[in-house]
Amino acid sequence: MRANSIYFAALTIRVPKTLRLVRHQFASARGFTVTTSNEFQPHRALFWGLMRAQLAAIVVFALLVTALAGTLSGLVAAWGGTISLIAYAWGGFQIWMHPGNHAPKRMATAAVRAEMGKIAIMLLLFWLTFSKVPETREMKIAMVLLLGFLIAQVVGWIQVARLDGRTAGQDGQND
Repeated sequence: MRANSIYFAALTIRVPKTLRLVRHQFASARGFTVTTSNEFQPHRALFWGLMRAQLAAIVVFALLVTALAGTLSGLVAAWGGTISLIAYAWGGFQIWMHPGNHAPKRMATAAVRAEMGKIAIMLLLFWLTFSKVPETREMKIAMVLLLGFLIAQVVGWIQVARLDGRTAGQDGQND
């Protein structure tokens, strides 16, 4: 038994997909519970796909704004997108990653908690930004901040819709 657990632990390191499938089937046949990569956990794929897409959009937009309008504008654009990223990280964790929130009795309250938390985080971070950083009150800088936020939001919506369509049949549930 000890040799098998060492063998399975060694296979959790990045291995080709075919070996992961064989390992999963082998463990399932023997009654073992195997934690695998995102192919078998659609909720994790949704969360990390969303985070990667938003982070990529933030970096690309911030670099573009920095090249066109300067360093301050680029930093503000990155911060606007980061506000969205932080809020989505909270909401995504509550809905997809928190292990207790997958129970049918807790799904609705987890979704409400996630949305309310996202709104509270966004409002708090915008309030702190506008109240503590006087430069963000200028029209041009405020527009760049809000545009960075909006781009990250739209990328998040698109990515969740894309990935949700892909993973709909994998988790045995239709939302």
